[in-house]
Amino acid sequence: MAEYRFDGNELRDSRGQKIGYLDGNYIRDSHSSRVGQIDGKYLRDANGNRLIEFDGRDIRDSRGSRIATIDDVKKIIDGIGGMSLVAMWVLFIR
Repeated sequence: MAEYRFDGNELRDSRGQKIGYLDGNYIRDSHSSRVGQIDGKYLRDANGNRLIEFDGRDIRDSRGSRIATIDDVKKIIDGIGGMSLVAMWVLFIR
C-alpha cells in the first residue's frame, strides 16, 4: 500500500491529512501558499524556475538527467497518474 493518496485534486498522507492540492495549473500547500506551477511538460517553482520535465514516462531535472519514472512515483503515491501526480511527488515528497 502506498504512503500517500492523490485523488486528482488533493494529496493526502496515510493518516488522511492534506499535504497539498491542485488549483488549476498551480500547486498549493496545505496553507494555500503557491509552491509550483504546471507549464505544459514542465514544472516550475513559485519563482518561475524550471524544476523538472516530464515526457509521460521519465522525469528529468532541469539539467536533463533522469531522476525517476512514473512507475517509481506510483509506488509511493496511489492515485491518478500524469503531470499533476509527478508535480505532487516532486514538490512535497521527494
